[in-house]
Amino acid sequence: MKPYQALLALMGYYLLQIYVASSISLDYYMVISLPIALIAFGWLLHKKQMLHMSSRDLKGSQLFFCLGIGLGLALFSKISVVLGVLSGAPVLEMLLPDGFLWIPTVVVLGPVVEELLYRGILFGSFSRSFSYKIAIVLSTVLFLPGHNLISGLSVFVVGVLLAWLYWRTDNLAVTMVIHGTINLGTFLSMPILALLAVNRTLGIMAGLLMVLLGIGITCLSTKMFLQKHDALPA
Repeated sequence: MKPYQALLALMGYYLLQIYVASSISLDYYMVISLPIALIAFGWLLHKKQMLHMSSRDLKGSQLFFCLGIGLGLALFSKISVVLGVLSGAPVLEMLLPDGFLWIPTVVVLGPVVEELLYRGILFGSFSRSFSYKIAIVLSTVLFLPGHNLISGLSVFVVGVLLAWLYWRTDNLAVTMVIHGTINLGTFLSMPILALLAVNRTLGIMAGLLMVLLGIGITCLSTKMFLQKHDALPA
């Protein structure tokens, strides 16, 4: 797949969401658009023989370390909250999940579709035309607009690590599990906002502790996962 074709797929994804939100349902645009994107991207990657998925790296301790990477990155993502508060920005209200559709949409379907698009299609096509380092940067830069600008730093780190892990493992299933864990862990760690609203000093200290803990968990889990991955027979 050529890079321009990957960019067309990205534009199509955004246009699909805009059309569904404006013409069908704003409240349920993700629930409607994500299954359509899943079918389209899965078919496209299969047709181009770029759909690299396997359960090889998701057994036993390998799965445990994938979940650890996701949890660590979710904790690290609180750096955006801490930096925002330190800059004097108001504390945002904690958003609760939107009913029973939240878990299948945000924790399962969303990460699967985004990994097919950003790592499978975009990184996959860029890596065929450029070096893997350039492909990682380009796919991560394109990963940013679909997320909250306030979380730009953490989203960039997440995008780089996911693209690098995909390059190392050639397995989209790995990044899908990690991405889904990040989304779940990010919400579960949101009570830090409640603490910030009550006591900013304690909230910032707790947030920094979560960030440092997240960095440690991410580094250790990534190291252990890759050791297990590299030890497996090809």
